[in-house]
Amino acid sequence: MRGFVFSLDAFVAFMLALVAVYSLIFFSSIPSSYYYLLTQGHFLARDVLFATSTTECNESYSCGAISGSILDAIVSLESSSLREALIRESVGEIVPNQFGYILEISSDQGKTWRAVYDTSAYPDDQHAKSVNKMKVSSQVVNFGYTGTYQKAGGSPFKYITCPPVGSGSDGLVITCGNYSLIDPDAAGEIVPLPRTSLVRLTIFI
Repeated sequence: MRGFVFSLDAFVAFMLALVAVYSLIFFSSIPSSYYYLLTQGHFLARDVLFATSTTECNESYSCGAISGSILDAIVSLESSSLREALIRESVGEIVPNQFGYILEISSDQGKTWRAVYDTSAYPDDQHAKSVNKMKVSSQVVNFGYTGTYQKAGGSPFKYITCPPVGSGSDGLVITCGNYSLIDPDAAGEIVPLPRTSLVRLTIFI
């Protein structure tokens, strides 16, 4: 009876040892998810989009005739060479060289995307060219108009309380003055149609 108990204890100990060894092999074979890199890449992409959407595109950048933020110019520029130069001057200066990035624009609510810059397509770009560990992205909405704002040629308001024209005084009413009545519809498209685009920045390493 004593020998049977000792044999049972040895068998249980052997099984526990097998379970421990198997667990070590199983968990060590699961690839790492690079959570730290994923978080870092997401924050980097988000901060770059925020910086470009809140920084004025002035004479220090290749903005062409576009006014507004850097992101506005990236979306609105028709010249691909100017857009590429602007992306390098802005996004390329913020993203560290050990990372690569892809900047894409969608005009149909994210159904299709058009890549406007990819570091892997430019050998002279010092950023990373291929995905080895992780790839993460962030998006932002860019709002604008399809054309320029057309200011009316005169005031459409004329109140009967205003003094007669030529009296030498416009009175105290700020809308009074020597303006001719105009038809707002005849002045053209005063406020053009709105335009929204999604901008996606993908960071990889």
